[in-house]
Amino acid sequence: MHLDITHEQGRVRVGLVPGEGEPDERKGALARHTATFEVGVEPGAVHPDLLVLSAVLSARPWIVRKVPVTTSVAASPALAQALREGPGLRLGTVDPHLTPRPRPMDGDGAPGLCFSGGTDSVATLAVMPARTRSYHLLRRAPQGDPRATMFVTRAAEQSCALLRAQGWPVEVVGSDVEYLRAEMGFPHDFTTAVPLLLHADRDALDAVAWGAPLEATYRLQRGYFRDFAGSPFLGEWGEVFAAVGLEVCVPVAGVSEVVTSRIVHTHPLGAAAQSCVRGRRLGRPCGRCAKCARKTLLAGAVTGTWPDAAALERQWRGLEPRGHLLADPIKVEPVVAHTVHRYLAGGGDSELLRLVAAKTGPDPLDWLDRSYEPALALVPERYRQEVADRVHRVAPPMKPSEEEAVRAYEVRGLDRSQAQADLEAWFAEHPPQDLLPRATGRVRRVLRARVRSVLARRR
Repeated sequence: MHLDITHEQGRVRVGLVPGEGEPDERKGALARHTATFEVGVEPGAVHPDLLVLSAVLSARPWIVRKVPVTTSVAASPALAQALREGPGLRLGTVDPHLTPRPRPMDGDGAPGLCFSGGTDSVATLAVMPARTRSYHLLRRAPQGDPRATMFVTRAAEQSCALLRAQGWPVEVVGSDVEYLRAEMGFPHDFTTAVPLLLHADRDALDAVAWGAPLEATYRLQRGYFRDFAGSPFLGEWGEVFAAVGLEVCVPVAGVSEVVTSRIVHTHPLGAAAQSCVRGRRLGRPCGRCAKCARKTLLAGAVTGTWPDAAALERQWRGLEPRGHLLADPIKVEPVVAHTVHRYLAGGGDSELLRLVAAKTGPDPLDWLDRSYEPALALVPERYRQEVADRVHRVAPPMKPSEEEAVRAYEVRGLDRSQAQADLEAWFAEHPPQDLLPRATGRVRRVLRARVRSVLARRR
């Protein structure tokens, strides 16, 4: 793979030129060969390693490990070594005299947050130091591209505006990087860090943070516990980010979605949170996607106020939400199980949620209301106490037995055949009610994309 990197006034452009043995269709087809990022940094004011790492994170799915990556901008030996030892990528363009980007001295730097506008992201900002700067990667359709998407960016833009109104610095970076893939989306989980990387020198950043809660950080949402040391955050990419002067920071790694939901319900920043990416604007989630269904349960668990059974069941009958409940393990099962049991304990009478509770078994998950203390090691030491104090205000530390319950969490391979059959039978008797709205929305998105393409050609 050759990566052609250019930094012009107001934008950084990455051109992807696959080499021999790097087919375009690998890992989700490369539909386009250029990605552009809007930046507020003057050309020449970004360390070469930050440019190279940004390009690599944009092109990662189509890079074959055994083939060296060449770049139009040379990287330092330190970055080349970190990429080789972490994700196993080989840089073919290295300047032996280039010194790596230094981390700002303690007290001079600031942490940066890859900000999405979702509940976990807003909760993360709420527990981080006041000098934290946020960076949002905003999807921009490339000129003339007719592809449609279900995602709506307005809510995230409004979330960033609300943060600014409360005095939090936010950099919104428009980019068409999600259009590189034929099936649109971020090329890599860490592509969301590119806006932060491109502004790290200007803003003296010393850490890169994500809003990944307990379930995502430790893989509990997949039905088992995985030590964070073996995750891509540290195992593959931790030393890569360190090579460009940025320590990995995951402030809410020790608390569940139950706690992050509690934070946004009680913090002034809470109004900026909306996890649904299909809602037309902030405060108006679509109400039909799986995230909306799960967040409804979380809101009920936090506030003690629940929709009636018919409303809950109508939401979970949708094609996507039902798929999450029928999966085994259920997607983000710890949260679903815990909130469903809270609902039933409060007198809820939904037949569907009783069947879900039967599938997940008794609720042993009181630890979801507490903080898993080993996760604080994922916060740089200079910020650790401040973050811990804020987390503990809403989630006291777990007892040793509760920490052990987290590490012992495992629901894969359980015999739940009868409960699964009962759940499938219920859904067979209650088909989705959102088919017409989904079809109408799909037509509307396609028409908007075609109009956008026609207007672009006329320009």
